[in-house]
Amino acid sequence: MANNKKTRLADSSPRDELEILIREATASVEEDLALEDAGWINLSAQPFEVITSSERIDNVKLSRLYALKDPMGKQAIRLWTDYTFGSGMTWQSENEKCTKALEEFWDAPENRSILSARGQRKSSDKLLIDGEVFFALFLGPNGSAKIRRIDPLEITEIITDSDDKESLMYYRRQWTDAQSKPHEDIYRSTTNPQNKATPDMYGKSVQKTEDALVYHLTYCTTSQRGNPLLLPALKWMKYLTRQLSSYIAVDIAQGTFVLRSKVKGGQVAVDAIKATTNAQRIPAGSHLVENMGVDTSSLTMDKRAKNAYDGARLTKLQVCAAVGIPEQYFGDISIGNLATAKTVELPMMKQFESYQKVWADAYQDIDEVVLAHNNVAPEGWYIDRDFPPIAPADMAQAALSLKEILMVMPQFADAPEVQQAALMALGINDPAEVIEQLTKEAGGNPDVALARVLKQFREVLKVQGNGR
Repeated sequence: MANNKKTRLADSSPRDELEILIREATASVEEDLALEDAGWINLSAQPFEVITSSERIDNVKLSRLYALKDPMGKQAIRLWTDYTFGSGMTWQSENEKCTKALEEFWDAPENRSILSARGQRKSSDKLLIDGEVFFALFLGPNGSAKIRRIDPLEITEIITDSDDKESLMYYRRQWTDAQSKPHEDIYRSTTNPQNKATPDMYGKSVQKTEDALVYHLTYCTTSQRGNPLLLPALKWMKYLTRQLSSYIAVDIAQGTFVLRSKVKGGQVAVDAIKATTNAQRIPAGSHLVENMGVDTSSLTMDKRAKNAYDGARLTKLQVCAAVGIPEQYFGDISIGNLATAKTVELPMMKQFESYQKVWADAYQDIDEVVLAHNNVAPEGWYIDRDFPPIAPADMAQAALSLKEILMVMPQFADAPEVQQAALMALGINDPAEVIEQLTKEAGGNPDVALARVLKQFREVLKVQGNGR
């Protein structure tokens, strides 16, 4: 194919070459669109499914590739996780038994890779890239619990109640260990701890083969399986890469020759000019002197940069729309101003707030499994969760609001919820530890504890006031 193309171009005039390249580029895009339509709008798939199981696997693999190697894909995932988790989610509970059980779970060394700030960010990245996360909970003796993740590509079937598709019962996992030995296991869903037998897709009754409970969190879906954040952006990122690569290739080609010299004479005269000019360092401002046998002129350089920018921007806007992030966050701040930023950022803030709530609900569900395992009564399951403020403006407004509240009702300074919100607004990395210290001081001298809280408010407001 490549050799035929070269021969065809060699035998063609410049105009014919251009027409051939245009036809091939158009055919390439049309072929891509045809493939996408055949894969993404598959009306012969399972009932109510437009993406088949094999296509979902391909989408996950492509999403993983683009999230790591494509600048637009990497930036989209990074922004979603940065704005949502920042320095990490924190929690607290007023119930002593609840606090004790969850501290042992969240602070356990074997769970840090999943539940620490680093682990929270990694879980978020996985959810956005793969479209789903499977958490496996291993409940041990004396209320202990270990949490791990399962690769979504290893989950081959989600088994639900025969009469209720929303009732998740089991997960079938097919995987290979480090010794390349294949395994097939059945895990209970966290909503089926009783191990109630249920028929699978083949009508065979199944029950657990492993003790772990699996919690399934999905993103961007109307069915059982999730879809990557980058799914609607994948083809546009591919086209954007082609556009920019084509522009760079032409730009480099145009930069190869910048002067044209017409020499009167044979090959000897041409070689003499090449020996004089090629690979020779000529100082700036030099004077070119020629005789009548040589005519040197500058090649006309096509000013394609502006056209390339406008064309690539149209494609980039499709990626921005797909991931819900305005274009100024993808390396070009020239197209926006402060007023525009405030207008376009509101939908982005709302989507990140919603995403925070999705994770808050997920962690609540997981914690309730641990609390039930520790025999904590359901009435003690309430947990206050706080995520870092999404925007710096939120921090300033929170500090001002808390200051006004405390001026009217200073007794609120003793409330753990108010203290935690205040410390997070101040940028304290570990508010739980600070609150514990404040509580100890309050037991000995409440006035000292209150004074420390108010002092922190005054300091942050002073800094913010000077910054305005």
